[in-house]
Amino acid sequence: MELKNKHLERLTEFAEKTVKKSNLITLKYYSKKVKHRVKDNLTPVTVADIKCENFILGKIKEKFPEHSIHAEEHGKSEKQSEFKWIIDPIDGTKNFMRKYPFWGTLLALEYQGKVVLGVISMPVLGEFMIAAKGKGCRVNGKRAKVSKIKKLNESYLIHGGLNYIFSEPYRQNFVNLVNSTYYDRGFGDCHGHTFIINGKAEIMVDPHVAPYDVAPIKICVEEAGGRFTDINGNDTIYSGSAVVTNGRVHDAVIEMLNENLESREITKD
Repeated sequence: MELKNKHLERLTEFAEKTVKKSNLITLKYYSKKVKHRVKDNLTPVTVADIKCENFILGKIKEKFPEHSIHAEEHGKSEKQSEFKWIIDPIDGTKNFMRKYPFWGTLLALEYQGKVVLGVISMPVLGEFMIAAKGKGCRVNGKRAKVSKIKKLNESYLIHGGLNYIFSEPYRQNFVNLVNSTYYDRGFGDCHGHTFIINGKAEIMVDPHVAPYDVAPIKICVEEAGGRFTDINGNDTIYSGSAVVTNGRVHDAVIEMLNENLESREITKD
């Protein structure tokens, strides 16, 4: 069944209002010294993560109790539904803990297995991105567009954690990519991806991600005119890696990252 425009508009309005209200929770704790504990996957979680996610979960369950949910801190709640909300209350918790402003709240909605709605909110930086399928992506109310650069040697490259990249088979290919681009910098988590969406950079290589880290990134960059795949070039948020580009250099990036690698796996929908 096709998702009607009016239905998508109502869902988008709900997502925008919910995340903006959740910012009051995260900002409250950002101004304080917060304790954390280490989860089984060795990543930290704070009371701000939990409180923010609880708020968003509560709003979803109140408004859409029949929808499935995949949340970073509370896990999965599968229902017999074509809709699934994907939540990351604080993407960049380590930044949040040390009062770096480079973190955000992420919320996305899948319909029939495809991301159709996404929100990226970075309240300390004053950036709010929202995109819906076929409706474009907006940053603080203005239309976002990726850059028009077509050549690698003119491109800005953003990347996530080098410890992950240098543990991967493509590590030398990544170095080759760095040497082939005009400029490179490390800005991890959602913050790094926003440079592509805003047209301020052309490539983001994110080597280690979960679906809730990148679900809204995918719809935002695509609605801004760019592309999202995994390292192998697959159109998925579920394989553990992400390459986000302005679209014009995407094929060249994927080709370079996979050069001379026998283990590359391409999946087809």
